[in-house]
Amino acid sequence: FMILYSSQIILLNGVFMKIDFYYWNYMCPLNHEMIELLKKYQEKIEIYFHDITENKKLAIQLRIFFPTLTIINDTYRHYSPLTASFLDSLCEGIILEDVPYTPKLGRKEYSGTIIPITRENYRLASCCTGKNCLDNCIKKISNPLFEQFPILGFMNIEHNTLLGGVEYIPSTFVPYDIPVDKTTAFITCIYLSDTKYDYKTPCLRVLEKYLSNEYNRILVVSDETGVFPNGDLKFFKENGYDDLGILSSEENYCTLHLMSKYINWDIHKTKKYS
Repeated sequence: FMILYSSQIILLNGVFMKIDFYYWNYMCPLNHEMIELLKKYQEKIEIYFHDITENKKLAIQLRIFFPTLTIINDTYRHYSPLTASFLDSLCEGIILEDVPYTPKLGRKEYSGTIIPITRENYRLASCCTGKNCLDNCIKKISNPLFEQFPILGFMNIEHNTLLGGVEYIPSTFVPYDIPVDKTTAFITCIYLSDTKYDYKTPCLRVLEKYLSNEYNRILVVSDETGVFPNGDLKFFKENGYDDLGILSSEENYCTLHLMSKYINWDIHKTKKYS
């Protein structure tokens, strides 16, 4: 086949590929890994990087509710973490199907030891990606935002092995199109999923108690049937979260809902009836 070079962009068999990669800083440890992977393809694909951390207007315009969004040729929206095989296929003019992650979720609670997630032990929490994420972990905790909070969430561990975890930030730092105020916390990620056990609820319960000292409610974005970015919907409903409605519906991939739970009823009642 013929390869035509135009500046640093390669045209394969007349197929032009462009990527716009939108990301929320290093909120997900995989963001750093994907950025470094994309840099290796910059001579083959036209790639633009967009950090939405301080650009809520852009996040709203593009309906972003994931820690990353990849848009190909200004048209195709891809949500799953990028891989070398996906980008290799893209170089050949092939866009691989974006398959949602919808594992069967165990409902039997299992609690090992629940400990706070801190900047010092975050390397263990970053095992949620299933990879050795040392570099990715360092990138995330180097964010000045996390220096403000001694506890980033809670994790469920056993024999120094991660079973599950949940992380949060104040809603005022969230670039998504959601309600924000100083009394609302936002769950960025809850993990891990297992077909037999529920390792997430014990962490979530402890987080809710911890946050109730400062916050009125918690918001989280959940898919209806999948677990990415969080989910499923049934899991949050069973944990007392109210469905505030659909945020975004992405054909053949996900339907995202905004879920809410009041965790400090004294504050909630005072505001509601004052």
